[in-house]
Order: sequence, then structure tokens, then C-alpha cells
Amino acid sequence: MSTYTLTSLGYNTFWHGQAVAAAYTDNLDLHELAIARVSAIHRTRFEALGAPFPDSPDSASPLRTFSAELSTAPYSDKTESFPVVGDWILLDTHSDHTALLAILPRRIYLDRPSATRISTAQPVAANVDALCIIEPVFPAPSVGRIERYVALARSSMCEAVLVLTKTDLCSAAELEDYRSFLGRDVDIVHAVSVDSPASIADFYASLTGKTAVLLGRSGAGKSTLVNMMLGDTYFSGMPGMFPQVVSGVRASDGKGRHTTTSRHMLVGKHAVVIDTPGVRALATTANPHAIDETFTDISVLAAKCRYADCAHHSEPGCAVREALGSGLLDAERFDRYQRMRRESENQRLRADERAYREQNRRFTKANKSGRRTLMRAKGRSR
Repeated sequence: MSTYTLTSLGYNTFWHGQAVAAAYTDNLDLHELAIARVSAIHRTRFEALGAPFPDSPDSASPLRTFSAELSTAPYSDKTESFPVVGDWILLDTHSDHTALLAILPRRIYLDRPSATRISTAQPVAANVDALCIIEPVFPAPSVGRIERYVALARSSMCEAVLVLTKTDLCSAAELEDYRSFLGRDVDIVHAVSVDSPASIADFYASLTGKTAVLLGRSGAGKSTLVNMMLGDTYFSGMPGMFPQVVSGVRASDGKGRHTTTSRHMLVGKHAVVIDTPGVRALATTANPHAIDETFTDISVLAAKCRYADCAHHSEPGCAVREALGSGLLDAERFDRYQRMRRESENQRLRADERAYREQNRRFTKANKSGRRTLMRAKGRSR
């Protein structure tokens, strides 16, 4: 464990400067603090990996684990002040109970839109460099699911990496077709298999110096991939080291049970990996520009339409309809694009409605408090 330092977590001059600035703003004494990175969130507490605040960003102080109650978070009623796996934080470790003092400004924040009408977006991770889409080749990969993950990566401005798993279950020709067809929207494609440790080693090497979050459905092979990448060399944020638990999948459809039940950060010799529970249903992002960046071929065609606000239905001079008619654009792909754009608009409207209700709730609460204060003041003045 002593080989793991703040540098292993991705600590550098940037985060060192952010920590110094945060301490100065809140009038904190750096010599009494610890700098750490959130490694797991539980119902009432969180865990983090870190060390006493160093004099320089390349400190060789070994990592240690911290655990604190979530109730110690400043302004804990605000979402932006609630810790997320991957956050860099400042901790007070000199009191009886470790307390969270500050969350450093997030470079990247990744959340997952809710697939239901009543739920809000779920935080996934913060300060990640790559969103790794773990997609098995059996059963056949879902192009729609991959596109939604890519849009999520574009919305969060992190690298979109497609990792095709269980490639020993398909032929070389099928794998090449998958790489070509599914890789058109992502930044890079990796094909891995437990029967080919070299393929997993190559994928792990590509993440060197990065923080990567793994997302995919249950049974996609995320936990198995983490075990083979990091083996018994990683520091989990819990006392001791142990491999990820894995479970089998049904032979009939390749579906599996949830093995990973919470998001947690694992630190290896070369990269930081955030493993996540399997996703059963993934809503599209509320960011329409991220969808356009995912479907760049359609965006390029739309820019050639006669009208800037072309809906691609029956307008004259519609380049998208012309491409559909000539076969240049696949009709199913365009249908998925339109469906995601509609869902995106609905997500945005629901978010605006929730924000409006929350604003009214806070106003009503403040108004009631103000009236009570005024009545008490009137009573004292009589």
C-alpha cells in the first residue's frame, strides 16, 4: 500500500493550486487539513483516499483511508455541495470526527439522466477523463445504448471509449464489423476477452494517468475487466486488498445480475478506475448539442438544409430527407436521432419544472419564516 501516493490518485499542480485557493477562500489552515479523493458514497457516510496536505504536488506521502458522515458536508442541502465519487476534497482530521470542509471545483461532472418522469438525474462521478462504454458482443451489441452513452460523454466533455467484451464469442469477421460500425461515434474502440490477457493489458495501458469510469449493463463484464486490469495490485479505499466479486450470466440471453451495487473508485499502478452498478435503462441527456455531436453525420447534413430551423419532415431543400431517399443516411439511425432529440427536450422541460417548483418551495418557506419573525417583533413592541 505504501507505493500509492497522491500522484496515484491523479493529484498534480492543478489540483494543488485549487486546494490552496479553496483553503484561502475559506480561511483554512492547510497544515491542519488532509487532501483526499472520494472513493465511495454510502447511505449516511462517504469514504475517501488521501494524505495530510503536502507542501508540493509531488509528495510521496502514502495514502490512507478516511471515513466521514455525509451530514458534515457544508451546505448539504445543495446538490453541488454533496460529495460525488471522484471529487477532490479538503478534510478536517484533527477533531474527534473527520469532517468535510470543502469540495474543490469539479473539472468534469458526470450524471445519469433518470429514465422515469419523477426522478432527478443521478450523480455518477466527478473529474473523469474517459467514459468507458462496456458492451458485450453477446448478445448482439445495442447500437442505441452505445449512442446514448456517447451523448452522455459528449455532454460531460470527456473521452468516449467503447470496450467490446467477450469477443471470444464472435468470429473475427463479426468483430471487425462491430468495430467499424459501432466505433464511428466514439473516440477509440477496444476489443477485449478474458481469453486474451494481452487485449486487456493494452486497454489498461491506454488509460495510463487517467481517471476512467466504467458504464454498461449488468453482465457486460465490468467487474471481470477491473479484476484482470488491476489484479491484486489496487488499493480499494477499504482496509486491505481484494478482487471484485463477479457473477455469471444466463446462457440464453447473456444477461446478468447486478454484481457491483455502488459506485466506488479503485486505484491501480497506472490509472484510477471507477466501477459502477449495471444500468438497466438509460435516458438520453438533456443537452441537445451533445446529441448533435454524437450524430455528426446528421448534423453535417442538417447544416446543408435550406432552412436553419428545418424539422426534416417535408420542407423543401431538406438535405437530410434527400440523404434518406438516396440511402446515404440510414433510416433507423435517423429515427434514433429524432427520438433522442425528443427525449432530450422532455428532459429539459422536466428539469425546468422541478427547478421552478423548488424555487417556489424555498420562497414559500422563506416567506413563512419572515412572517413569523415579523409577528414576534410586533408582539414584543406592544
